[in-house]
Amino acid sequence: MTTYKKLRVIYIAGYGRSGSTILDIALGQHPAIFGAGEIKALTRHVWERNEYCACGKPIQDCSLWSAIVQQWLNGQEPSLIEYYSSLQRKFESNAGPIRLLSGKAGRRLFCDYAHHTMRLFDAIASVSGNTTIIDSSKIPWRAFALSRIKGIDLYVIHLVRDGRAVAWSLLQRYSRDVPAGLQKDIQPKSTVRTALRWGFVNVATELLCRRFEPDRFLRMCYEDFTADPEVAFQRVGRSLGIDLGHTGAALKHGEPVRPGHQMAGNRVRMTPELDLEEDNSWQTQMPARKQEAFGWLCGWLLRRYGYS
Repeated sequence: MTTYKKLRVIYIAGYGRSGSTILDIALGQHPAIFGAGEIKALTRHVWERNEYCACGKPIQDCSLWSAIVQQWLNGQEPSLIEYYSSLQRKFESNAGPIRLLSGKAGRRLFCDYAHHTMRLFDAIASVSGNTTIIDSSKIPWRAFALSRIKGIDLYVIHLVRDGRAVAWSLLQRYSRDVPAGLQKDIQPKSTVRTALRWGFVNVATELLCRRFEPDRFLRMCYEDFTADPEVAFQRVGRSLGIDLGHTGAALKHGEPVRPGHQMAGNRVRMTPELDLEEDNSWQTQMPARKQEAFGWLCGWLLRRYGYS
């Protein structure tokens, strides 16, 4: 049986457009941490479609990710990517936790999923030189599946952003621009749709993470992170046992963050330098009736997270 060294994974969970890509990049400024981006997407579409890495190159031309995939595929059947993607759909879907808890998932299949997942993380650690890896895949059911893999020392950051800011962002239309990190046209999403999904994903994240030890789970508001990254990183550092003080202080004093090799995620990863600042445009530009609609549907959860 193959044994692996213990790897620490910082998993950023939550809903899209909540700042997970920026948090991934910011934490990745620490020399002991590798910000990988949305690892779940590697075998789902990033590698097959040769999407862009934050380094500015298509993923198959990126020296780091091409080496990671080569090491991961070494000695395996060529169809591994397709097979592993099917395992992801089984165990990382919203029905995954039910399958795992009920024992109906199939022990052999989960062993395969765990084995290939561990091999992938091991390849990432080996090539990047870091045994602390950020996975900003967001979906909580993937975090639950990872928590059941021996060899992964999992910590979860539940990243929350005011749902009205999320809804405003998703009301915008974006045209396809592959080099800029947009793989397809993005159509506007209705406020009602966003409210229902934002509420569902955040509540699911809370419920699933109740199964974790308290010191392995923390909630962070995006607005608090952008307002005072030094304090936010002190909280994260205490949980991880890593001194993030210098990294947080540098961000607080205006030092820009520089993407490394994050894949998938928000298009901001393709920007050479990013200033850490909160976008409050929704407060003045989002129609009042849409703000009220969101509040009517999810006001109780907004208040729970400290939003007025």
